[in-house]
Amino acid sequence: MKKNGRKLLALAMALSMAALTACGGSASNTTTDNNGAGNGAADSQTQEVAEIPAGESVSRDTDITAAVNVDFTTMDPMDTSDTLSCGIQRMMMDGLFGFDQDMKLIPMLATDYTANDDATEFTINLRQGITFTDGTPWNADAALANFAKWDDEDLGLKRTTFLCNVLDTYEKVDDYTIKVTLTEPFGAFINNLAHPACVMMSPKQIEAGVEACASDPVGTGEYKFVEWVQGDHLKLELNPDWWGFDADICGGTALAESDAGFKSITFKPVSESATRVAMIQSGNDAQVIWPVPSESMSVLEADPNILAQQGEGLVVRYLMMNNQKAPFDNKLVRQAIDYAIDKDAYLAVVKNGLATKAGSLIAPAVQYYKANEPRPYDIEKAKSLLAEAGYPNGFTTSLMFASTTANQKQAEFIKQQLEQVGINVELKGMESAVLNQRIQDVDVPGSEAEVEMYVIGWSPSTGDADWGIRPLLAKESVPPHSYNICYFLNDEVDGYLMTGLKSADDAVRKEAYEKAQDLIWEETPLIDLSVDSNTWATSNKIQNVMVYPDGAINMVNARMSK
Repeated sequence: MKKNGRKLLALAMALSMAALTACGGSASNTTTDNNGAGNGAADSQTQEVAEIPAGESVSRDTDITAAVNVDFTTMDPMDTSDTLSCGIQRMMMDGLFGFDQDMKLIPMLATDYTANDDATEFTINLRQGITFTDGTPWNADAALANFAKWDDEDLGLKRTTFLCNVLDTYEKVDDYTIKVTLTEPFGAFINNLAHPACVMMSPKQIEAGVEACASDPVGTGEYKFVEWVQGDHLKLELNPDWWGFDADICGGTALAESDAGFKSITFKPVSESATRVAMIQSGNDAQVIWPVPSESMSVLEADPNILAQQGEGLVVRYLMMNNQKAPFDNKLVRQAIDYAIDKDAYLAVVKNGLATKAGSLIAPAVQYYKANEPRPYDIEKAKSLLAEAGYPNGFTTSLMFASTTANQKQAEFIKQQLEQVGINVELKGMESAVLNQRIQDVDVPGSEAEVEMYVIGWSPSTGDADWGIRPLLAKESVPPHSYNICYFLNDEVDGYLMTGLKSADDAVRKEAYEKAQDLIWEETPLIDLSVDSNTWATSNKIQNVMVYPDGAINMVNARMSK
């Protein structure tokens, strides 16, 4: 398959190198990987889990319920912007490559690859002996069907431009080998294929159309889709024939124990934090919850029937401001707001200590992170900057956010902080789907957009600076194309981002992204509030359930005692 005239400089949304999101990122709460067991258990001495001898897990005979804080948005990976939906999709669909619990790249439906010196041609060898759960064989034809979908801009999917502008040709070499040629050098391409947007859908579903992909996904994964009743539940059932249980297909070591996996998992969206906590405390209503409300972490850690855990995350929390609307079109106003928010109090009050200060818009674990010194809490400095900008008496604005307990708490804190410098904030909480329509799915200039301020968390599911910055602040990424809800339009920043994107040279990329971060810190298109810790809790009978650094759930090797 051939495309003409594609240039990397025309990218609306290409991929970045892995080290999380992305999922990608998340635009609902956290925005947008795969296998492996990891660490991160809570230190509480009361929380102990008995060892489960090989072959004695009862998980395969057990139906469990997992409570989550928001609803899912779609089951089509190429139209997904939130980490929650990405994580569930990865339980049903595998990619060519993926990540382990430590965000290290691992082969999945591919076994290996070769590339030319210019990083423009990639030959990928595919794993044999695998079928989709609808019986379709996994082979080169199935892989190319997915590449063709990724490459089809006419579908209008949120993630389509994620790959389409970097692809030149993709062709079948033999039944289990494909060759992909890119428009320009891109050394991180293989790592990018590990992004959750690039999990493989059955060609039959792709042929059935985008609605079928969004509502009835079919993959090669550990679980199979059963049903999704929006607002109520989404149910998966175990695929006992998953190739990941077969050591021979895996190349010697299986990806999961032979008795791992639950008979079924019902995911229930429960926006009220106290309700989710009560569900797992009951022992019957839920056996897994994530995230754990920060104010409830210590309570669950003290419960001997519950295993509450936390681990290092990639999610950075932001207060976004529409840079094309007054007064946020003035850098001094944006910097004043940064000085007006007490980050230490934010960590203590909003995050209950389960986060750290942010020194950039990307987390320290993201490749090419460069820290800047957070602006100190300084009310007088904030007032002085507002006066200099022409707002000595402050102003009135609005803050939009998804209606969850955590977001409400965050929004109220910001409102209280800004009132101290004369900024009156109207809080506008709403359901995630409605919020997405009013913020992300609009196609107007920033000056005409409804949004003034917005709270968001972004988790770059590639672990690379490109995917942590470009979707949020590149000119090409304004809605509806991506998540530059700041409507930040800066040619110099775009230049640095393109330099980093086009190069396979580590030193060149590092310099470009460090310069971008320095300039963004100065321009302050958004306020970097915190870097989250991931939290989750399970019944103490359950082992090996974790959360990836990007915030997605990892149940690959989950087992359960009697």
